[in-house]
Amino acid sequence: MDKAIAAREILLLGAFEEARDAALKAGIEIVPLKGAALLGLGIYQPGERGMSDADVLLRPKDLPAFEEILAGLGYQPMPNSSDAWLKPSPNNAPPAILDLHTGLWHIKNTEELFKWGLEPGPGGLALNLADLFLHAAAHPLLHHGEITPRALEDCTRIALSAPGDGGKFWALAARKAEIYELRAVIWPVMERLSAGPLSIPGAALAAMEPRGLEKIKAAFFEKAAKKHSTPLEYLLPVLHRPGLLVKYAVPDKRFMLRRYGAASAAVYLLRPLRLLGSILRR
Repeated sequence: MDKAIAAREILLLGAFEEARDAALKAGIEIVPLKGAALLGLGIYQPGERGMSDADVLLRPKDLPAFEEILAGLGYQPMPNSSDAWLKPSPNNAPPAILDLHTGLWHIKNTEELFKWGLEPGPGGLALNLADLFLHAAAHPLLHHGEITPRALEDCTRIALSAPGDGGKFWALAARKAEIYELRAVIWPVMERLSAGPLSIPGAALAAMEPRGLEKIKAAFFEKAAKKHSTPLEYLLPVLHRPGLLVKYAVPDKRFMLRRYGAASAAVYLLRPLRLLGSILRR
């Protein structure tokens, strides 16, 4: 266990719990994602994984009220970020950072998660293991255009924490991968997991294997899994959900104000050029 990492994780988990308690008093549900979820469920112990912030999922309609709650708790918008809020820590320690999400790229309608994807956890509602696994498998490729060893370790630990022999877990994960149209996205992860640390039931693996035109998309995700490239990092989300292209090029006013400090017509016109510059610089 790394004591410095453990201290940071404990601080961030405490910040999340404080925010969740305040949100519940206002009738707002928030759910931990990524490291906050994995630590909160005991899949990792403090000091084992590392976190730079605590990721929070909430309904879009609750965002304005939750941001007011955060301001009341001493948080402020994080500079140059459209979603993160930070709270200074005493004694020059790194600030507590909460990264807010009202949508997830791997699923079109996150309201489905609030209706059918949550279950009681040690500290409150949490994603069920199948949805947590799919998020962990899809996130690195959709957001970063790569698969990291930590992402594979996250997926492995989630699967191994499933009760019983894991049969129900894999059946549900396969069913949800079909519903969310995720087979092409997660297939590179499934291949790597099945070739190494996990014994995945043959029926579940076959159910998650891309078919038909999905195989073409899966080839792009596999290429990124083998070697990161900036063009693929930007292409893969749009390949999975073409509607994200509009969100990339023409974000909402709130995003523009947080990221660029203005939402004028000129700033919107410059947005595609800024995206192109980001691709060419990296």
